[in-house]
Amino acid sequence: MKIKNKAVYLMSIISLLGGLTGCGNNKSDGVEVIFWHTFGKTIITELESHISEFEDYIQQTEGKKVKVTLKYQGGYDDILRKVRDGFSVGTTPTMAIAYPDHVAEYMQAEKTPGQFVVNLDNYMNDPEYGFGTEEKMGDTAGKDDIVADFLAEGQQYKNSGTYSLPLMKSTEIMFYNKTLVQKVFSYYNPSILGDQIDEFMSTMTWSQFMDICKVAVEHKSDISPTLEEPFRYDSDSNFFITQLSQSGYNFLSTDESGNPVLAFDSAEAKEVVRGLKANYDEGLFTTKGVEGTYGSDAFTKGECIFTVGSSGGAGYNFPTGDSFEVGIAKVPAISNEKAKYITQGPTVTLLRNSKLSDEKNDEAVKYGWRFLKYLLTPNVNVSICINSEGYIPVRESCYKTEDYNTFLDSGIELSRCASVVINQIDGHYITNPVFKGSATARNEAGGILTQVFLGNKTIDAAFSDAVNQTRLAM
Repeated sequence: MKIKNKAVYLMSIISLLGGLTGCGNNKSDGVEVIFWHTFGKTIITELESHISEFEDYIQQTEGKKVKVTLKYQGGYDDILRKVRDGFSVGTTPTMAIAYPDHVAEYMQAEKTPGQFVVNLDNYMNDPEYGFGTEEKMGDTAGKDDIVADFLAEGQQYKNSGTYSLPLMKSTEIMFYNKTLVQKVFSYYNPSILGDQIDEFMSTMTWSQFMDICKVAVEHKSDISPTLEEPFRYDSDSNFFITQLSQSGYNFLSTDESGNPVLAFDSAEAKEVVRGLKANYDEGLFTTKGVEGTYGSDAFTKGECIFTVGSSGGAGYNFPTGDSFEVGIAKVPAISNEKAKYITQGPTVTLLRNSKLSDEKNDEAVKYGWRFLKYLLTPNVNVSICINSEGYIPVRESCYKTEDYNTFLDSGIELSRCASVVINQIDGHYITNPVFKGSATARNEAGGILTQVFLGNKTIDAAFSDAVNQTRLAM
């Protein structure tokens, strides 16, 4: 769905730029901002249009030729490796898509703070180019306009400051087959009918959800001949971290000196896994780590009733030909009063190149920052997110725009997903400190569940191996 006012918005920019042609300083020297990314065709096309707008704006207002070059690098792990390898040989970009864990690794490679990874506080608070200083490009709000938990994610590093900013975000949501759920409820609670089922699904606890899955197992043959397990979970790592956090325990933490602590190495965490293993052995759910395939594959084939996956890839959970109606809800929480969820989605970090002079680095970073800031202006951020695969904007003001509210009111599949994230999850996100090795900790946490579910390792052995592998990476 294209935002209806996008053409009008672009025309206003072009008109503005035309009126400002004589205001620049006619500098003829140029600067290139290289942006490494992981995006597919749809988002690339969207970004390219905003690159043109930004380049024209700088040319018309400053007489400066700025070229923003998008360079696809593969997946997140590919970018991590290429950036890490590029520090010593001077091949790093100005801007890079990253996970916060990756930024922590980049910082670990520095001999002095700021050698490679830019502290964005210096730019966010700049009186000339900080947030809210360039009204002509749509930049009118300060940094407090960024959703608080999204901003905090870029500040969980060993050094004080902000070292990454969100571009667009997603979280985990649950999809359910409404036809099969109605059959399950005819056994679980026949008095709950129609729309009441959807209301129940949006507020039920994890314990109630497991009870529903038990009923589905007991009446499997009556519910559907293709049903295998009631429930599938896409990310074993997220499953572990979410269950641990909702049980009131930290996944990672730091001590008084700021040193990393593997908080998941605890008796309480083992009890959480023991409970999940019991549910798994009852046949209530399975995971991608166990099956090797995403839950959306089984879901669209009618092999499960519920699946949990990223709102950023929500489109994969809707069957072709509308073979059944899909319901959407937040993932059931252990306690609705203490519900918190994983936050995902691309963040951006700015980098200095070891082979460039300080002057060249300063110039590239300045325009890289301003381009990032432009992507975060409300109209542009809304446009990017609406034309993505279910990501949501990162600024509070985005949710007040006419375009985004029109999108939410449209009732299309991705707008329904966004509505659940905004209205049901409502900014309740899990934040963990990041450090060298925290990405490994996340992967190993998922491995604990996978190996325990499969029976390949005891709970104690799985935890011991995960802790040892994480410590090797720290």
